[in-house]
Amino acid sequence: MGLDSVELVMSIEDKFGIRIEDSEAENIYTVQDFADIVFSRIIKNPTDKCLTQIVFYRIRKVLRNLSSSQKKIGSDTKISELLTQTELKEKWSQFETELGLEIPCLVALDFNPELDSHVKIFGIKTIKRTMPVSRGTIRQLIDWTISLNRDKLIDIEKVSSKYEVERIICGITEDRIGVPISEIELHHSFANDLGVD
Repeated sequence: MGLDSVELVMSIEDKFGIRIEDSEAENIYTVQDFADIVFSRIIKNPTDKCLTQIVFYRIRKVLRNLSSSQKKIGSDTKISELLTQTELKEKWSQFETELGLEIPCLVALDFNPELDSHVKIFGIKTIKRTMPVSRGTIRQLIDWTISLNRDKLIDIEKVSSKYEVERIICGITEDRIGVPISEIELHHSFANDLGVD
């Protein structure tokens, strides 16, 4: 277990007020593994609160005001179906302001889908570009937004669902290791997918 892994475990222990034994930490391979361990420690009476529904309605309301698209906005609607590239450039920061929540930062591929997904040096693919946020769905945008605003949206003293634990862990992982929230998925391996040593 490398220093990055130890710091990530300590950050999550501090956030939830729990202790994860070294033997348990060595068996955490994915983001979901981490969420499962934390969830088993803190939740006594799980519930299905409607945090995602609340954030969905807020996002939908703002997108309806900003988008020229008349497309129905559902959880599986892609962001790129609602906002053109021009609207992304002009209105993404306005979207964040009107929403009153932090949202993922756009990347080069959001503005130029013709870019190769890898940066080439001397004709050799070397660095994979960050995937465009605009290719994500509204459901993903909700998850990312909740993770980025976990302290604002989730009362750590009243966490009552596995989903809330997952979003908090994804947000802390983004903060600690610097991988954009849009690149962190529950099935990702900390070592292989996220580069945590």
